[in-house]
Amino acid sequence: MVGKYLKVQCKCGNEQVVYSHTTQVVKCGGCKEPLAHPSGGTAVVHGKIVAELK
Repeated sequence: MVGKYLKVQCKCGNEQVVYSHTTQVVKCGGCKEPLAHPSGGTAVVHGKIVAELK
């Protein structure tokens, strides 16, 4: 597996799991701000990466 799952914390404090190579915009479940968007490879993450999950 090339990608990883990342636990990302939004500026509102909500934490959410995001795939590192996502193919669509991922929005926060709390405030609906974008947490990550695709960039043709590794996603651009807008929140703070708290952990990498296995």
